[in-house]
Amino acid sequence: MSNRPQSSMSSHSHRVRTTSTPTTVRPPLEQLVYALVPSLAPPRSSRLDSRSGRTSAASSRPVSRAEVGDDDAEKERKAKVKELMEWCEEIMESRLLSSTPLSSATLPDTAKRMLMQSAKGDESGSERALRFGGIWSKLERGHLLASPSPHLQFLLSLSALNPSNNPARPTGPFSSTSAARSMPPPSVPSTFSSTQPSSSRQPLVESQMHNLSVVEFSGKGKSKADVLKAWRTSRAQPPFPPHLLLRDTLYLLQGIDGRFVRFALAPPKEQNPYMTEKGRAGEGAGFPLGKDGAATGVESMGDEGDVVGIEIVADEAKDGYISQPTRTILMQLSEMGMLYRRITNFINARQASEGKGGMTEQSLCHFLHHELSEYHRLLAVLESQMNLTAPAAEDKPAEGAGLTLMRLGLWTVEMRSKLRQMAIVVDEAKVAHGGALVSKIHSHTRHGDPLIRNFTDQILEDVSKPFFATLQRWIFSGELHDPFQEFFVQLNPENSSLRDGQASPAGDIGFEGGIDAAGGQEEAHKVWEKKYVFVKGMVPGFVSEDFGKKIFSTGRSLNFIRYSCRDSDWIETQAKLANAGRALKYSDLAGLERSIDDAYSIASQRLLEIFFDKFVLLDHLRALKSYLMLGAGDFTELLMEALAPRLSKPAISLYRHHLTSDLESAIRGSNAQYDSPDILRRLDARILEYSHGETGWDCFALEYKVEAPLNAVLDARAMTEYDKLFNHLWRLKRVEVALSQGWMRVTSGSRIYERIPGLSNDWHHCRIVQAEMVHFLRQLQAFCQLEVIECSWAAFVDFTEKREGDLDSLISAHREYLDRVVRKVLLLSTKRDKEEVLLDAVRDALAFILQFRDATDDLYGWSLAEATRLDRERDAERGLYTPQTTDDPSRSYEQLQQIRSRIRTCSINFQDRVVSICHMAGSHTDLDVRFLAIRIAFNGHYGLRKKSSASSAAGGGGGSGSTRGTRG
Repeated sequence: MSNRPQSSMSSHSHRVRTTSTPTTVRPPLEQLVYALVPSLAPPRSSRLDSRSGRTSAASSRPVSRAEVGDDDAEKERKAKVKELMEWCEEIMESRLLSSTPLSSATLPDTAKRMLMQSAKGDESGSERALRFGGIWSKLERGHLLASPSPHLQFLLSLSALNPSNNPARPTGPFSSTSAARSMPPPSVPSTFSSTQPSSSRQPLVESQMHNLSVVEFSGKGKSKADVLKAWRTSRAQPPFPPHLLLRDTLYLLQGIDGRFVRFALAPPKEQNPYMTEKGRAGEGAGFPLGKDGAATGVESMGDEGDVVGIEIVADEAKDGYISQPTRTILMQLSEMGMLYRRITNFINARQASEGKGGMTEQSLCHFLHHELSEYHRLLAVLESQMNLTAPAAEDKPAEGAGLTLMRLGLWTVEMRSKLRQMAIVVDEAKVAHGGALVSKIHSHTRHGDPLIRNFTDQILEDVSKPFFATLQRWIFSGELHDPFQEFFVQLNPENSSLRDGQASPAGDIGFEGGIDAAGGQEEAHKVWEKKYVFVKGMVPGFVSEDFGKKIFSTGRSLNFIRYSCRDSDWIETQAKLANAGRALKYSDLAGLERSIDDAYSIASQRLLEIFFDKFVLLDHLRALKSYLMLGAGDFTELLMEALAPRLSKPAISLYRHHLTSDLESAIRGSNAQYDSPDILRRLDARILEYSHGETGWDCFALEYKVEAPLNAVLDARAMTEYDKLFNHLWRLKRVEVALSQGWMRVTSGSRIYERIPGLSNDWHHCRIVQAEMVHFLRQLQAFCQLEVIECSWAAFVDFTEKREGDLDSLISAHREYLDRVVRKVLLLSTKRDKEEVLLDAVRDALAFILQFRDATDDLYGWSLAEATRLDRERDAERGLYTPQTTDDPSRSYEQLQQIRSRIRTCSINFQDRVVSICHMAGSHTDLDVRFLAIRIAFNGHYGLRKKSSASSAAGGGGGSGSTRGTRG
């Protein structure tokens, strides 16, 4: 509290003296004391005596011992009243706030700051501030006071912690009491710093710092820092020499320990002083240290030997005092030294590894070397500026000259940001390399600070040079030169070739080194699909995944043209034209995109031209459609006619040269003879693996041979699908030929044999069943050839005429065409459990057709034998002599019954299978298969048959039902 003016003290003593006059009324201040503290009010008898004008001295009675005790109590009461009156007088005459009071939000913070700077006994200032915060929150939350803010404002004005309430030492009888409540003389004037103007121009005489000369503070006002420095100097605490700190700071900036300030290294965790309670509370030294003892923002900081802060080893009692702001500046500046050490350690470690880290890391080290040379140049300039400050004038350097810690911090702000960014890149280079590292660095280009963005662009410009060199060679030459696996296109490790018993180098080995030139069925497919892999994690951030796959396809196309298609001259010409332009670099991403689009388009078009023009891929696909899908009808008829006698024999009796000769006969006798010799030489007949009891129909296959580069499209999987289609369509053709031959025999000979008694109904039934079978086969073949194969072929030809996309698009289109044909022709379902159920039903129906044809052949033979027997009987009547036969008529009748039973059984089983086929096809997921069911059962015959079969089965009787029961 401020000193009370002398005039107020004299007036106060005058008022106190006047109160002892018995004739005057008690002053208001005394009445206020009695009202506030009723226990100090005088006794009633004393008040009555004062009102009547009599005093205790006028009494003539002798004074007793009890009355003497009462006089002592009265003196003590008056002394307390006087003391309270003096306190009230001081409060009334103190310098309270003359401006607007502090707001309700600012009052608690002000009180906490005062409590934080104080200590009482074993209780620290932070604990007192914490306890005050709890009390204040209870007051606000519990509404114990109507408005607690004015009360707190009043208490702050009266508090001894308030620097405005430090009065001069009283000289009265209550000096000891007031001195106990007072604080040491402050160094600031008696006003709140938040509500009063700056006190830097106030004379120190008012602050009662009588130990400082007034002449020193005359003239221009001093700052608070100067006042504090002067006060500490007067207390024998001079500041530490700034030039020594500057010298040590320059050492720290170079990553070297100074004489008075050194780097603090992280000890083992069990000895880490920064993991103490004080360190976790945020009071530890060290710029990167957090409350958990770990370095903030750095994942791997805190290992043994790492820099975690600084430690000041100067003897402050001997050399001088280092203030807390100076310590803060030293910690901020020493961060650059820590970053410098991390960067140089990374460079030294990569140089010691002799380039094993990769080309990208070597480019990064080159860029870091360049930036550190700029950093060294800055340090040289700073040292020259420090030398401008003479040691004699170190406290007061000339305006615009010399170096201070503050100026050092300001001049290194930009370099500090660059070192931080380089340290971040160095940390990322420890866990990533190649394209992944470039991607991580590119993520910092989205920073809000333009300085960081521009500096990151400079880093990427140098670091990405190896990446763009590899990219340029890949998209223009089709060669992969990536010895350290830094590119997002890499050789497939599963197909690494061996040469002379050793693994091939990491560079591009081409077709000759990795694939057998003689080639199997799928070697070109391996080259295209499996030679290179796309590593998504190595794609830089400025290249999208789709764009990266376009780059991947461009290089693969060029590589395939060079090594598989043997067209290296065109590659070299295109590479020269492309390299004649500007080189690819990070600063020209728009030009990069245009160059890659052009290269992709040129390479893809060239590869498709080679496939369609040089290797006539479309002619080979058309040959597969004509021969393996039986699209050439005349060739198929002749081949079937030529092979039928041989294929009807057991499979063990077949020879491949016989089948080959029959194939050559079918080619020469059909329009196939006009096809290209290159296509015809690829056709071959082969025998599949067979088991005991199988015939030639079960193991015959027609083969079409392809080699590189055609087997990139017609790979092993595609040829397997073609074999499945040929097997199914060949079976349909065989059943059709057999049924046609049986129908011709029945139609031509039945008219003659109907005259045999009892056979007219049998031949009529055979003709009806044969008509159903022919209808079923015709619809099934028309569905396969016209609606499936021809429609799918037309769509595929439309795609090939456009010649869009790359080889992957062509392979995908061919696979889509072939998968559609296989799925529809084989009547496959999308459901896993019912995938081939419909196909099995069709195969059963075809088997019953062949059995029915065999039964009709037996009926035809029996009819011929019966007609011969009847003719012999008529010869005797006509007078002709014929030798007698031993044929038994009864046995012949038994044979007829067996043939009738076989015909009936085959017809019933076939019709049941067709009913099942119509039912399953009608509920198929494919719309075309459902239309097939509609065409087969167009007149509703099989629907009626299904209902009659269900009713007869429910009735539990009937000959046909018993027949189905024995069959099932």
